[in-house]
Amino acid sequence: MRKLHKVEAGQMMNTRWIMLGVLVAFCGCGKGSGPQPAMTPPVETVEATPERTIEITTKVMDYQGIQMLVDSYRGKVVVVDYWSTDCPPCIKELPGLVEVHNEFSGNDVKCITVSLDYIGLADEGPETYKDKVMPFLLHVGATFDNIIAADDSETMLKKLELAAPPAVMVYGRDGKLAKRFDNEEAASEEEGFTYAKDIKPLVKQLVEAK
Repeated sequence: MRKLHKVEAGQMMNTRWIMLGVLVAFCGCGKGSGPQPAMTPPVETVEATPERTIEITTKVMDYQGIQMLVDSYRGKVVVVDYWSTDCPPCIKELPGLVEVHNEFSGNDVKCITVSLDYIGLADEGPETYKDKVMPFLLHVGATFDNIIAADDSETMLKKLELAAPPAVMVYGRDGKLAKRFDNEEAASEEEGFTYAKDIKPLVKQLVEAK
């Protein structure tokens, strides 16, 4: 796969997602769910006007660097989505973050994705996972901060006190965590968090509470 930094939207490949052949537990990925199918999504076309350019970038940061990035946006509402490409619930919900970004397109909200794909192999640094995460970021049009965790996924999950992604952290203007969303205690798919039902209303509330 060729590296993609700045891509003219009209040149993207028009493909569709391949449905997973293995049912994965809706409430998370990794622990307790058995072997996970690899999931490398293709690039989707983003309809564009002649003057429109889609620019997607990624940065590698460790846990501390991610917290510093969040703190640098103090005074704004910050939404951080922890995800991985082999997590179907993550893939299902992460486009909602793009909707939040588009709906609150001013300077009031900052959106961040953090990929937990890096598993810590000595011969594969976190930067090598760029080609794995970039197609999906292009697919959804994630034109904001996209981070690949420099800490391996197991270390990140321990620091986040999370069994498995997805998880979304929403911070208020004061820089403090307003609420954490995950599916740790969800007993059914209906009980899992969604951007429409849970996150958007909270973001709207925090934005209006100036």
